[in-house]
Amino acid sequence: MSDANDEWLPFSARRSEAGRQEFVRLSDGVPGWLRESLWKWLSEQMHKRALSNNRTWYTTPDEAKIRRAERILKISSGWTSSGESHPDRVSGLSKFRAVLYSNPESFLGAVDLALSELDPKAPQCAALETVLEEGASAWRVGRVSDRPGLVERIDATVQLAAETTGALEPRAGRLLADAWKHAFSMNRDPSAAYRCAVRAVEAAAAPVISPNDTIPTLGKMISAFRNKPEKWDFSFKVDSAADPKNVLLGMLQILWTNEYSRHVDPDIQAPLHVSQEEAESAIVLAVTLVNWFVSGSVSRHLPQSS
Repeated sequence: MSDANDEWLPFSARRSEAGRQEFVRLSDGVPGWLRESLWKWLSEQMHKRALSNNRTWYTTPDEAKIRRAERILKISSGWTSSGESHPDRVSGLSKFRAVLYSNPESFLGAVDLALSELDPKAPQCAALETVLEEGASAWRVGRVSDRPGLVERIDATVQLAAETTGALEPRAGRLLADAWKHAFSMNRDPSAAYRCAVRAVEAAAAPVISPNDTIPTLGKMISAFRNKPEKWDFSFKVDSAADPKNVLLGMLQILWTNEYSRHVDPDIQAPLHVSQEEAESAIVLAVTLVNWFVSGSVSRHLPQSS
């Protein structure tokens, strides 16, 4: 939710800082205060227009959408009828709702599925975002594989930085978008998110550090930069407590060496996959590195002409 100073707050939130913090705290799942509003939105997406026997149009539950949601979400509503009549379809939708109300994860999955079938500019997307934001949901309307979808609601500044950086270079931008999807959508894969973050930096840094390498890897670029840092310029030049190029090198190394899921560690106690927290940190780091390389903050050193 917005945290502007002039934002209206309810009485309980204005009485104390603790009340304000409770009001703006994000909630995962489908809390009671969101359930009916979310269902109203979802129910509207689960209807279709039909022609009655007296040739007038009316809206009725769409049995095909109900069955598709059951298949994709792998849930059973217990609705066994064919859905040939309007009362039967209403009964089917009611049974579907009962299952969702007892399973918040499936409820969000159904919302995400219905959202994915809409045009990104459809007013229903904005309407859903209003519901989620006003209800302090941990989820918001975003993009997942170029379709509308539910993504984690994170700091707006980080979100804007990722979107702005992603627009600067097509390949790196697409990889950052994929990393974002794997890290913050409803279908999370932290290892895939980390891998895409590394590849995004490789795509952005290769033209600057290894333009002639046909198979550039971040590891090889780190070695090249470490061996001859004078071959590149960095926009930060003042050496105070730490040399700027060493800081840049350290950031590249942290990103590269912590993707331990690339190999199987002989230590049987070692984790096989990166954690969600590590993936999120890698993406934030990758956004900064990609921005530096594609914006020209890191560039090849051009000898001064005499």
